[in-house]
Amino acid sequence: MSHTQTWTRGLLGGLCGAVLLGILSLSGCGHGANGTVAEYYGHYHPANWINDHQAAAASSTATCRTCHEISLLKAGSGIPNCLTSACHHGSTPGWANADLHGARAKWGVGTPGGSFAACQICHAKDFSGGASAQSCASCHGVPAPHPAKPWRASAGSLHTHTTTDPSNAAVCAQCHYPGSPVNPIGHPANPAPAGTTPGCFNNTMCHGNVGAPHALGPIWTDPTSNAFHGLQAKQDLNYCQGCHGTPGTPKFDGGSASTACSSCHTAAGAHSTTWYQAPVATFPGYVQSHRNAGNFTACNDCHDGLVKGRTAPLPAAPSCFSASYANSEHAAVGCHANGPGAAPHPIPFIGVDHTTVTQAQFDGNCAACHAVSGTSPISAAPACSVCHQAASPLAAGSGPGTCLSCHSGPSGLPAGPTGTAFPSLAGAHAKHMGLLTQLSCNTCHNGIGSGSLTHYNAANARVSQPTAPAPVAFGTTFNAQSGAAAFAAGTLTCSNVSCHGGKTTPNWQTGTLSGTNAATCTSCHQVRTGSTTSPQYNDATGRHSNPGEHNTACSTCHNMALTTAGARNHFKYLDTQAVSGAVTGTPADQFPSDTIAFDPAVVTGARTYTVTASTQGKGGCALTCHGQDHSTSGNTWN
Repeated sequence: MSHTQTWTRGLLGGLCGAVLLGILSLSGCGHGANGTVAEYYGHYHPANWINDHQAAAASSTATCRTCHEISLLKAGSGIPNCLTSACHHGSTPGWANADLHGARAKWGVGTPGGSFAACQICHAKDFSGGASAQSCASCHGVPAPHPAKPWRASAGSLHTHTTTDPSNAAVCAQCHYPGSPVNPIGHPANPAPAGTTPGCFNNTMCHGNVGAPHALGPIWTDPTSNAFHGLQAKQDLNYCQGCHGTPGTPKFDGGSASTACSSCHTAAGAHSTTWYQAPVATFPGYVQSHRNAGNFTACNDCHDGLVKGRTAPLPAAPSCFSASYANSEHAAVGCHANGPGAAPHPIPFIGVDHTTVTQAQFDGNCAACHAVSGTSPISAAPACSVCHQAASPLAAGSGPGTCLSCHSGPSGLPAGPTGTAFPSLAGAHAKHMGLLTQLSCNTCHNGIGSGSLTHYNAANARVSQPTAPAPVAFGTTFNAQSGAAAFAAGTLTCSNVSCHGGKTTPNWQTGTLSGTNAATCTSCHQVRTGSTTSPQYNDATGRHSNPGEHNTACSTCHNMALTTAGARNHFKYLDTQAVSGAVTGTPADQFPSDTIAFDPAVVTGARTYTVTASTQGKGGCALTCHGQDHSTSGNTWN
């Protein structure tokens, strides 16, 4: 005979006795207002009814209502109700506190005043309110006697189902049955054999018969599986610690479970040693990264996290706010050096990690916060296109070192800007970048190019729209003999530049310098004489200054109209301070023979100019010029 049958018969028997007693004493169901709870225990209920009535009342309170009110006293009857002192929670102060009613609800069925079944007596079988008119959902947010998901925190927390007595499984099964939409992926989808009583670990609800609240075996350790343990562990490491460690400590050394997290994660204790990479949105979705963790407070179990500067529970654990951190698996990477919620890198970020970043590095690190264009994953993180307005800094031909992601130019070539608007004004960039001397952006923008604070501030469109002209600075290599090279922003001209003979250059945007006449040559060169007060590295010296001898047209010996090597080599040594080549190799390849190109209309016959290491700058000619035969013997230039 079931407890319900025993209790019902006993109660009906008691009721019959009560009717007879009422006829004799003209009293109600009980002994009147002077009756006590203890008297009702013995007079009108079977033995052990306090334990047995919970399950019966959970199914129906109709029998109880024959004499009792669920929450209100029948006026003047003196008959106890469910909330009478020493019964249910009506007389318990602070019952809304989860520490009280939540812990009581988790008690096992049959425990006086405890279990989910006891909640159903007043709050209805589906917890919609019932006789109490108090729905569980009004506080919990879900129509259940527990908080909303995830209701699976570590065992040290009250907000977890892991400490609920398994005898409550029958009530849990109302919602968490096989195939239920509120059951997580991987939990039983098919009911257990007919007649099987709902249980936590027998395939009738969430967990299988393995005794663990998750899958076991290869699927649990396979990172390509959608049931990989890393995917779930990242949602809340404290949940794992409930079984696989010691809650409230930095330990993941095994607790009630037979496996310790630290047995595999030997270096970090509960996660991969490399733990900083950017997450992905594609299957299998697992990347060794804390960035998409579900509970960052779990980091505080070991690290100095969330509160900058505190002493970490695990002193050996790196601080979340380190400027950089390296281990045996990876080189130093930036952490949250600027504090909680700030960028994990310096601002302004002018280091090589920014200026030389590759696509792979961007995808693995930067992309967690920044987008190349459009809207960044983190709103406060600017997209690359805010500053790199011409092209992606990661695209071929416009990547690190080429400057073309802002200063548009020929694809793949560092030829400088070719546009008509700042910061891509063409100017004389193409002319200079096409010279035999291999110049670069840094030639004229020395130390203030990509990676410098000056460039960062000038190009930072987040602060203000950049304005022309761009900052200019020369290295000492291009200083003229007369002084340091300089740029005048107002006139867009340079002065004291060695390759221009120290003279003021034409306007960078509108000026020209072309031709083979004397005026063109003397715009950069001068014939040095005894009266020259400002000598330059590229002065015409030696017999150039002999009156009436060699002060003829420059093109006689330096005919730049010719397509000879000499003509092409005119601008070969601009990156040497003396604007000349040193004799270190084959003499025929050295200045000044490189720039000798005789005009055949003036210089006839065999035409050669020789120079050796011992006669640098004093070479001799073998030619016929103006009808005169010259030999190299005793006819050196100087």
